Amino acid sequence: MTDHIAAFKSLVEPVLKRVEADPEQLAVIFIEDDETEEKISIGQLYSAAGAYAGILHESGIKPGNIVIIATGHSQDLLYAFWGTLCTGAVPSVFPYKGPMSLTTSYIERLKNMVQNSGARLVITPPNLISPLQESLAGANCRVLSTGDVCAGQNDAGSRPPVRFASGEQIAYLQYTSGTTGMQKGVRLSHQAIIHFVQAFAKALRIKDDDVIVNWLPLYHDFGLFAGFIAPLFFERPTVLISPFKWVRYPKILLQAVHKHRGTISFLPNSAHNHTVRFVSAEECDGFDLSSLRVLINGAEPVFIESQEAFLEHFAPYGFNETALSTGYGMAENTLGVTFSPVGERAPVDWIDIKEMQVSGKAVPAPPDAAGSKANVSSGIPLEGTEVAIVDEEGNRLPGRNLGEIVIRSPSLFSGYQGRPDLTEPVMKGGWHLSGDLGYLAGRHLYVCGRKKDLVIVGGHNIHPEDIETAAAAVPGIYPSAVVAFGIQDEELGTEKAILICGMAGSADESRKLEIERELRRRIFNMLEVKLAEIHFVKPNWVVKTHNGKIARGLNREKYKKELETK
Repeated sequence: MTDHIAAFKSLVEPVLKRVEADPEQLAVIFIEDDETEEKISIGQLYSAAGAYAGILHESGIKPGNIVIIATGHSQDLLYAFWGTLCTGAVPSVFPYKGPMSLTTSYIERLKNMVQNSGARLVITPPNLISPLQESLAGANCRVLSTGDVCAGQNDAGSRPPVRFASGEQIAYLQYTSGTTGMQKGVRLSHQAIIHFVQAFAKALRIKDDDVIVNWLPLYHDFGLFAGFIAPLFFERPTVLISPFKWVRYPKILLQAVHKHRGTISFLPNSAHNHTVRFVSAEECDGFDLSSLRVLINGAEPVFIESQEAFLEHFAPYGFNETALSTGYGMAENTLGVTFSPVGERAPVDWIDIKEMQVSGKAVPAPPDAAGSKANVSSGIPLEGTEVAIVDEEGNRLPGRNLGEIVIRSPSLFSGYQGRPDLTEPVMKGGWHLSGDLGYLAGRHLYVCGRKKDLVIVGGHNIHPEDIETAAAAVPGIYPSAVVAFGIQDEELGTEKAILICGMAGSADESRKLEIERELRRRIFNMLEVKLAEIHFVKPNWVVKTHNGKIARGLNREKYKKELETK
């Protein structure tokens, strides 16, 4: 049904094809922050994109120029994105400005991205024009107000594309989240993106009645490619929800699934937990979630506790456990690397955690055995993608051996923007070194953490995710504000494990001592590691990336600075 996707050479071509076939076909259901909905046909999308293409052309934008779209969750983002592609230029979506974000800080980050990317134009709302123009004074970068583009006042199909790029030419510049280091601009070609979309369509087994429901931001590769670009290729409608609205009111996703009979959606671990925590059973009364056949958890690693809690909470409203899908991906491979087979729940591999720490092997263990740990499969490689596990010297390891995950596929990036020095170390003989640790069991990939995030205590390799998972389950701890890392102990000649925990509400000293004892007991029983320190903080103390991921390196540095000031 989706085999035709491979024939496209440019991201613009499927939009043109749909407009020519039926300009009234529904493309997007856009939900505003006030919950009003607007249905956008493919013809309307194309026409509004043409308005942006025209003004970009008049502004001197040429093929290959980089255009930063800083409009937040808005219909203008959709139109500016495709309008930029219609000029042959390269769009890059800037992280949304949060409700509590300072304008000065936001403008400074935007200025840094302009300098890093070499962008020639920024598209932004009218209220940010003056401060942004002042900040970019002297830079070879223009600023365009969305208020200057009459995107909604054109007849469908009346503004043809000026020109567009294709094949190996760069289609998009995706900035990575920067969890463990400086953000990098990932250059993705039209061909790489199209290959991913084709493989993703086959993995999802796209159907005629599919409806995608997406709350993930479009500046994130997951939200952009899975929740916006792919549905346009699939010729299926996508429901777009503001991530800020979802955070405040997670019920809106379930509401949209119920109302629009959504079949495909996305929830990482933290989103599973957030939904369970803040959507009561009473609020779901009358909801029917049985249409949802694929709910992708793309966090790495995937936590069985999050899946079980979600299933228990929402099964009474029709949610089926076979919808609990998993995947593993990264911006450097457009998005997806592996995906669990649709129609069946991703398998769980119970292993001896101590054996893995000592020998680096994932030895199976009974689920009820002391020291056993559940690893949820992140799926099998997408079509055309190869996955291998290698040791420190780059030698391929056999199954059930822990090592670095490396990938090779037609969806790989074309290097980091302006940084060949960063590109060369992560590409070896056509293989991308992910920096992630995992193992293969059969065709299934099990992700265990980041290579550089390992905490090494007395020769034992401890994955901080394991510490964080155990800590997050302790009552009184704020689950999304837990971070573990290692600090070198010069006296002992090894690392010591530090745990930062956000407290859920206020607690007196006696209660803190109870929580600390339970944390130490649980973590030692699970991992046989003694924590050097448990540092209780307010939840907003913990540093996260703009995508909501825990930034361990930044939290480590923040912690060390606090030690120095004591």
